[in-house]
Amino acid sequence: MIRGAPHERPTSRATKGLRWTLFGTFATFVAQLAYTAVMSRLLTPGDFGLLALALFVLRFVSHFAQGGLSSAIVQRPVLEARDLRATFTLSITTGLVAYAVLWLLAPYAVTILGAPPGLTSVCRVLGLTLVISAVGSTATGLLRRSMRYRTIALIELGSYVAGYCGIGLVSALAGSGIWSLVYAAVGQSALMTLGSYTFARHDLRLLVAGVPMRKMSSFGAKVSLVGFLEFLTIGIDNLLVGRYAGIEALGQYNRAILIAVLPLQQIATAVGKVLFPIFSRMQLDHERLRSAYLDSIAMSTLLFLPMAAAIGAGAGSFVLVLLGGGWQLAAQLVPILAAAAALHVVVYFPASMAEAIGKVPMKALIECLHLATLLLGAGLVVVCDGGLLGLVTAVLVGRLLQHTLYLLWMDRVIPRSLRQVLKVYAQSVAVAVAIGLAVAGVGRAIGEFAPTPVTLIAQVATMGLAGVSIVLWGGCLDGIRVARERALIPTSLVTKTRKAAACE
Repeated sequence: MIRGAPHERPTSRATKGLRWTLFGTFATFVAQLAYTAVMSRLLTPGDFGLLALALFVLRFVSHFAQGGLSSAIVQRPVLEARDLRATFTLSITTGLVAYAVLWLLAPYAVTILGAPPGLTSVCRVLGLTLVISAVGSTATGLLRRSMRYRTIALIELGSYVAGYCGIGLVSALAGSGIWSLVYAAVGQSALMTLGSYTFARHDLRLLVAGVPMRKMSSFGAKVSLVGFLEFLTIGIDNLLVGRYAGIEALGQYNRAILIAVLPLQQIATAVGKVLFPIFSRMQLDHERLRSAYLDSIAMSTLLFLPMAAAIGAGAGSFVLVLLGGGWQLAAQLVPILAAAAALHVVVYFPASMAEAIGKVPMKALIECLHLATLLLGAGLVVVCDGGLLGLVTAVLVGRLLQHTLYLLWMDRVIPRSLRQVLKVYAQSVAVAVAIGLAVAGVGRAIGEFAPTPVTLIAQVATMGLAGVSIVLWGGCLDGIRVARERALIPTSLVTKTRKAAACE
């Protein structure tokens, strides 16, 4: 019988886990920036566009490959050894079936998406990650359930550096083109699976048993369905851009997403990995659940809204330095995509809570409404010939609706929470506007006479200075107050800084 880790309070483990998870996320993000800066100069926008379409096809199938089984391992209050064996059996079975489906569907995807013929072979090789990830999903779930966040962070960082910066970069330098991106993804997936099983060994014997399989798959299937709906709302924009704007424009869009969305999404995903097990353990303690929800919203809005404003304000410098010349369209898209990303990642936390307490059907309904709005908006853009900027604006409108629906619904799940939520939103929006204006102002003042890298350094320094100032002196903000209470910001740091300032 497997329960959680019993020797340490969940909140204490969450604080330590969050620090390690954010460390791993930051280190991986730095590696991604370096990797992207090099690869964007070695490959063409068309290569990235083709990979984006292949990933769309892959993710279309992948939500059914794992069936939410890893989340089911985390969510179960009590986990038996038979449950693990049954889950492992289901994971491998669904992974193999999904890969077979992908193999058969790949040629038809070329016609449906209007893609180059090379998409078929790219999908089939990239699809190996479905089987590889399925093998490792049980071990990954055990690591998350045990809150071994340090181990998870190091595995993710090591697999990314070796897979992408190692296999991918070497392949690109050798002239492999689009295949260097494919080799990197497959290599990273294999290393992640190997690392997870090394640190979370479990019985590899297969078990076909009706009761454990139904028990694990019932929750996992709901999570998988919602994940599929979320994938459609996230990934269908790639399909629309590639189908109606072309493969080159999709490459520009894909790189704009990397700059605008990746920093926010990486942090939100990292925090969500920590909070989901915590929410699961609190599902019967309504008062602690309320506190956890309000605290997560206070911190996430204060983190992500200013981040999005800063990224949007410095879009021109970011794109030119990271991607090089020839990516001007991407720079135009970054501000809108950053705003949409901020709306998306903030609702990670109410969405994660909904999943943890078992309220998956309402989550599915919200994603259906979001998808319908996105399709309607995209249809209007196509009819009115609104172009790529119009499609991106439709994405932003869809995110705004999704965001609003989650907040209204959570006010019903956690009564009288909306007023407090609106208060922290007002604080975070004010901070975001101030930081965005500061970054834009520095860019205009310095950009007239300084090289672009110098301008970017000045803008990044402005972001950093603003962030440090808020951490040290923003005690009146709810997000900072909560972070200090949760020991995410060491009290000694604030105290020493204030004493130093007083001495001066």
